[in-house]
Amino acid sequence: MAYARARPVGMIVLAVAVALQPVRRPHMRTRVIRGALPMRPSPDLEPIEIVNACFGGLQQPDEPLPDAGYERLFYFCTYTCRKAITARMGADSLANFTKHTELSPAVQPFTRAASIRIVEEPTIIAGTPTRGPMATVGVDVFIAPSFRHASGYEKESDAPEALRFAIRLQQERRPPKNWLITEILDTRYAFAGDTGNDLQ
Repeated sequence: MAYARARPVGMIVLAVAVALQPVRRPHMRTRVIRGALPMRPSPDLEPIEIVNACFGGLQQPDEPLPDAGYERLFYFCTYTCRKAITARMGADSLANFTKHTELSPAVQPFTRAASIRIVEEPTIIAGTPTRGPMATVGVDVFIAPSFRHASGYEKESDAPEALRFAIRLQQERRPPKNWLITEILDTRYAFAGDTGNDLQ
């Protein structure tokens, strides 16, 4: 009889003890981390802020979380831009975009670059009834120095190699009217317009 009474009491004590144990929350990727670069588009972000966030963030693509730099770029790019970056293999999903962006010639110079510098204020083209405003931001990318050329020969100088890119963005016509990246142009192969390609 005493055992029968003790059993329910024991179960209650055990249940209370389990409930009081600290619960470990599952690891979840948050949208915004205090003090970090923005991870998603917002109407409050201007083109130059987006370029700084996306391409500055690629200098350390695994901060503050693994592949955070590639994830940020995924959400700030238009669908067409994602296709161009990943050779049409990573536009639909973040996992495929991350996989193919790591090896993309359009993004590789920014990844772990020595430094990135905005050339000047963005060039803005007003919107029309059929499209939103467009912006072009010139960016100098200083590649971390290596000791050898791609051919294998030793370099005479260890100064960082400088490349110039033109980042094109367009604002959505409909709310929330975010600015999104439409093109990443290496000016060595694209054009010699307002942002130029003369680094001398």
